[in-house]
Amino acid sequence: MAIAAEVQRIRDVFSATTDIRVPPFQRSYAWEDEETEILIKDLLDAFRHNTVYFLGAIVVIRPRNRGPSDVVDGQQRLTTLTIILAVLRDLSPSTDEQALIHTMIGHETMGMMFGGGHRWRITLNTADTPFFRENVQERKATRRQENIRALANGGVSESQSRLAAAVNQMYDYLSDMADEERSRFAQWLLDEVTMVRVRVSEYSVAYKVFQSLNHRGKPLSDHDILKSALFERAGFSVEEAREQAERWNTYTLRLGDRGFGDMLKQVRSIYDRESAGDMVTDLIAAIIPRGGFRTFLGEQLPRFVNAYDAVVNGNTGGNNLGPEALRRICYLRSVHHESWRAPAIAFLVDHAHSTEQADRFFWALDRLAYTLQYSVKDREYRHKRYRRVLDAMDKPGVLFDSDSPLDLTGREKSDLIERLRGRFPNFKQRRALLMRISASAEGGIALDPKTDCTVEHILPRTPSKGSEWYEEWSKARDREELTECIGNFTLLTHAENQEADRKSFNDKLAIYFRSGEPSYAYSNDLKNRTRWTPEDVRVRRDALIQRLAQDWGL
Repeated sequence: MAIAAEVQRIRDVFSATTDIRVPPFQRSYAWEDEETEILIKDLLDAFRHNTVYFLGAIVVIRPRNRGPSDVVDGQQRLTTLTIILAVLRDLSPSTDEQALIHTMIGHETMGMMFGGGHRWRITLNTADTPFFRENVQERKATRRQENIRALANGGVSESQSRLAAAVNQMYDYLSDMADEERSRFAQWLLDEVTMVRVRVSEYSVAYKVFQSLNHRGKPLSDHDILKSALFERAGFSVEEAREQAERWNTYTLRLGDRGFGDMLKQVRSIYDRESAGDMVTDLIAAIIPRGGFRTFLGEQLPRFVNAYDAVVNGNTGGNNLGPEALRRICYLRSVHHESWRAPAIAFLVDHAHSTEQADRFFWALDRLAYTLQYSVKDREYRHKRYRRVLDAMDKPGVLFDSDSPLDLTGREKSDLIERLRGRFPNFKQRRALLMRISASAEGGIALDPKTDCTVEHILPRTPSKGSEWYEEWSKARDREELTECIGNFTLLTHAENQEADRKSFNDKLAIYFRSGEPSYAYSNDLKNRTRWTPEDVRVRRDALIQRLAQDWGL
């Protein structure tokens, strides 16, 4: 048969018999941060709701049913899935789990049959294969974060920089999970995520299948299906349906197709706290007791759109908020996890014009979100905590009680202080934290997440051998403890960071203060220093923590 199609789990797609290669004439790895982030966020969302996830079809050519299969459609997804598997393998504390996941990437024993030490599941084009082997597929490859982050900023080629950036993206998301949750996610990924593998024996047939899969229209999204269901159940006349469709399209254009879909997911989280079933079915069921479909479309949906636009995009014009609440919302937008969005949106929907309450609420949510980000590894606990906040919002007079889930316990406060004294190797987390601390500094302002700022290590992560850095930092113990702590960081523009690199401390200061004042308030306390010692870092770390502790009432 010229064409054979089969639904396969990821476990089957990357089984011991898999031998897929990217033909030399195909384009290199092309996914940017946006595509890789969409995939991992969608996977984590489906995992959290315990649903299956379909990744579409891949098309491979296997002439005469022997030898490696050439991938015609699916290279980007297969490569990114391999990166996810590699990061899961390298983060796992279990040797058994590491071994299991590694069999999805390569197999040492099987490789012996073919005259080599490994039989890899996927081989990229000639230019990228050695890079992919060294920085992804080999055991412990993705743990070399310092090297990979450097490659993401300037690999040998654009595709290799994109591969390194994808590793960073997955490492940031997956390292944020507790070991037990990450293990469950790995199991779910192997067994509940599926693809259709289309196998053909001739190139001409393969490209016809490829064209058919990619040029037959865009599949319906959840919100397309929801729109039809809501309009039908609302019993609109033809004219009413036309007017509502125009409003719906206006919202979609305002938030973007993906943003509008995410907004509806937030509505579902607010209306249906368990969120365990099909999104469309659950949301329709939740709308009925809350005034029905006409009320939702005419009154509630516009408020949800305004609230979502404010907390996610910073477009706060549709809400009457004071500068304090606006500043706190800006802080929240840099938080790495997104579960805080549902209570923030729910509050704005009901209290958008209560300035005093909004100031109080967003001050507390700012503190809670950063505490859960940095002190709590269990992502499921975060979701439960925010659900408790939503529950408290439903009860008059409960939200601001001393035992409210919006408040912090004494233990949570002390745990946060202790965590702030530690190391921050995760790039996205430390950038968000530094932006938050910078805003608390004298002269600091709230920094939009899209601000051109990046994290600079004052003591370089890898000082040049024989450089003057070793005069003050000769002890490896000091370098291990302090290089990745907040006392050794500052914020610079990307251009400043590239220029500073591994220069001496005085040369760095000349860059930081070239125009008299630093680009960001985080660097203010570095002015007029002449040395950078381990004690300087410890003292500065504690002073920065104190600033944040005062702002948050810790």
